[in-house]
Amino acid sequence: MTRIITIFFIQLLSISVISAQELAKVEVKELDSQFFPFKRTILIYTPDRYDEHTQSEYDVIYVFDSQTRSNFDLVHGLMHYGCQVEGEDVHPFIVVGVTSPYLPEFNYDRNRDFYSMPVNIPKPEAMPDGYGCNPKFKKFIKDELIPYINHTYRTTGHTLAVGHSLSASFIIDAMTTEDMFDDYIAISPNLEWDDSLWGKALMNYDFNTGKPKYIFMSMANECEDTGWSSEWRAAWEKVKTHFDTTTLPDNIKMRIKEYPDYSHDMSYQPALIDGLKGYAGYCLACNHGPASKTLYPVHIELSGENLNGEVYLTGNQETLANWNPAGVKMTRMNDSTYSIDLNLQLPAEFKFTQGSWENQIEVENAIPGNLRITNPLKADKHYRAF
Repeated sequence: MTRIITIFFIQLLSISVISAQELAKVEVKELDSQFFPFKRTILIYTPDRYDEHTQSEYDVIYVFDSQTRSNFDLVHGLMHYGCQVEGEDVHPFIVVGVTSPYLPEFNYDRNRDFYSMPVNIPKPEAMPDGYGCNPKFKKFIKDELIPYINHTYRTTGHTLAVGHSLSASFIIDAMTTEDMFDDYIAISPNLEWDDSLWGKALMNYDFNTGKPKYIFMSMANECEDTGWSSEWRAAWEKVKTHFDTTTLPDNIKMRIKEYPDYSHDMSYQPALIDGLKGYAGYCLACNHGPASKTLYPVHIELSGENLNGEVYLTGNQETLANWNPAGVKMTRMNDSTYSIDLNLQLPAEFKFTQGSWENQIEVENAIPGNLRITNPLKADKHYRAF
């Protein structure tokens, strides 16, 4: 009986360890900043099997106003459950929650992060000197937070920013002034501030740089009848009309949607769902081909105790045989390891085979599906076959 109980608890412990390895997790970090006299609190979500899939990099979603924890939790929950394209490989993300809390000891609140000092109108009497910390906050994000995330975690370098209300205005400003992120979801942005400073900057932004972008913008029922200023709605309508009548480059995917049945706060969830679903489809459509013709040196190894015979590499470009399953033959280094060095366009997508699609080789230390190399600084890959 004692032996049976012992075996039971050993098995239970094994299950617990496996489960712990499989679980997603959220870390809370306190970061020092040269731009602020207090630590910045950051939430960092890493998806299931992040610690096991050591040969994979992840796109990063930055969620602003994450002092409201539900804003952050909704993004990583929806993005990894209900918003990806059904029937396709799951595309996991790292999600970073950027908080802007009220700190009475420093007389600091979220508005200080997002507002800039006005340049087109007189400073409101109620706005104290030093209130508009938007430039400092942008420097913190660009010079400290993003480099920290890229250094500490396995990232592709591709980013999406999500904001609501003033933080939506902030990410629009971050796009037009810094080109800070790749893609944007701006829910109910304030575009009237400072004589429509942010709205005008968006309408005048040059989208012809050749850089692809996904932009989702929405507005709820904000109008005079629901207690909002006429200027708020007028600024939004001007921006909406501008883009409704403007032809953008093919590589700019902009969607504008209104939610008249929802209030300012209650529109966050439905707008977020629509924005994330659109983003997942955008990623699926745009991420399978190389983004440029630049070639980068890549080293790829595959090891496994059960490997034998010929091993091939095939993928999304001519150097990878354009998905011919008997594509590029790898060099056998020893009984359990195959290797190849190539110059590839990035992102590179590929699979291992033994000469046919019926004989694919799956790996255990990378995200399932097509294997990807996106970052030229992380192009030395060592895969393990099941």
